[in-house]
Amino acid sequence: MPRTPWENDEFLFAEGVKKFEPTIWAYHPHPPGFPLFILLGKAMNELVHDPWLSLVILNIIATPIGFVAMARASRRWIGDEDLAVCGALLYYFSASYLIHGSLAFSDPIAIAFVALAFYAIAVEGEQEHDRAAIGIGLWSSAAIGCRPQLLVALAPVLVIALVRMRTWRKRVAMLIAFTVVSLMWFLPLLDAAGGPRELLIYEKQQARYFAAHDAAMSRGAKSTVDIATRFVLHPWGSKYLTLPLLLLFILGVVPAWRHRRALVPLFVFTAAWLIFELGWMDPTDAARYGLPSMIFTALVAALGLGTIRASTRSRLAPWIGTAIFLVGSYAYVKPVVTERATKPSPPAAAAAYALAHDPPNTVILWDASLRPAAEYLMPRFNSRALELGLRDFYARPDVPLMLYDDGGSQMPDARTFSWRQSDAYGKLTRNHYRVVTLDPVTPNERYLPLAGVYALERTPEGEEWRWLARDAAIRLPQRGASAAELRFRLSHDAPYEANDVHVFVNGREAGAVAVHKGQTAPLIVPLPREGPIDLRIVSAQSFRPDDILHNQDPRSLATQLVYFVQR
Repeated sequence: MPRTPWENDEFLFAEGVKKFEPTIWAYHPHPPGFPLFILLGKAMNELVHDPWLSLVILNIIATPIGFVAMARASRRWIGDEDLAVCGALLYYFSASYLIHGSLAFSDPIAIAFVALAFYAIAVEGEQEHDRAAIGIGLWSSAAIGCRPQLLVALAPVLVIALVRMRTWRKRVAMLIAFTVVSLMWFLPLLDAAGGPRELLIYEKQQARYFAAHDAAMSRGAKSTVDIATRFVLHPWGSKYLTLPLLLLFILGVVPAWRHRRALVPLFVFTAAWLIFELGWMDPTDAARYGLPSMIFTALVAALGLGTIRASTRSRLAPWIGTAIFLVGSYAYVKPVVTERATKPSPPAAAAAYALAHDPPNTVILWDASLRPAAEYLMPRFNSRALELGLRDFYARPDVPLMLYDDGGSQMPDARTFSWRQSDAYGKLTRNHYRVVTLDPVTPNERYLPLAGVYALERTPEGEEWRWLARDAAIRLPQRGASAAELRFRLSHDAPYEANDVHVFVNGREAGAVAVHKGQTAPLIVPLPREGPIDLRIVSAQSFRPDDILHNQDPRSLATQLVYFVQR
């Protein structure tokens, strides 16, 4: 169990439990709203009185429920209790589930509802099917209410269930159950959003972001094979686990084919999700997004263990194979889950330090990925986006500014908070928030970007920079300094070996430097003692990353500004 919140969405969900505000202004939580997850979290919070912890407890409770439902559904489908339990164990002890199963995400509880829906579907043709028809509608709606994206995969499954039912009474019972439960979570979402028009605007905002980011820019220059590897293989963890699992999957294909009619709902669910996943979803979230499609893989791999059992004539063979996988899977994720269970997350540790050491009038400047963390963990501080904060306070030396950023720093006055690096962290998480920096923005480091200055970027190792366009401009506060030092750099993927940079102070050229790859180029320019100070930075050439890397980055980049200070 984690000690503190960690991932970006956890803070948004927790804020939603505190106050359900699914609007484009608050994003508590983000679209599509996850209304049933929030409502269940609110109910749990009446007992726990901690919004984030309430969601974590919900998922911890949901995990054994989902495990039992998945095992029992599989047993009905394949008629083998041992292999059904082994399949559920392979899923719930997969690397991806061990990482995400106890986080305040909507995925674990939604998967539990999916497993319950499959269990209800699996009783087709039995006497209890009247109740099962209601269960199909109830649990399917609950899964969609917790994670609306699952509608893509569950909709065709519901159609199959309707077709397979033998009486209209059962079909009507299923539809009524689905409709009633859906209204129970949809109407609160509609009300919290402010009405149909506001809800539509809220969802359209996410649709535009999804089309521009998840389905386009986040994929960059990745090939179809790269994306498939990221979505299908990485969620299982190390290649030493994934390759044997794929072998078991191959061994299980023929036995799965023998049960093809029973497994049609699960196969259709998996195929629909994979098409959606591979075609449009963000590869950086792959480990978590792969959870729905992993159910089928785990079950077929368990059937592969059955093939080994038949060959060896040992009933223990599936259990031994499963136990080896479970131990290997836990060993792989241990560097992450141990850090998470014994130490606060880097965002939480940084926030705790700021609350303990920074004066109350400090303004926290966050990058976009840490906005939810700043608002949830440091509500007593005035916090805002870096660019907005610089606009308001760059010329206010009396106001302390603290940069709260994802990544490391090499600045002597900065403090970094980190978890250790591991293959599991890089492969199974978004690979953010492992290192978080608190960096004071002193008055002599402040400037206001005017034009051609892109967002601050940094790496976990501490490199930081702002890309500049070919013609960029910044405004300096009047500090009485006689000079400013700027340092420039070219990234390794720039299409030229050098770039000439000229700096103008209030329209007059004040200095020039040649910037070469692999080298930092310093430049000191004189400043006037009085009056406004505008610096214009003009580079000889620039490039568009999309033209070079085909990564759908439309910016025009010239050189990197890696350091600035007035002296």
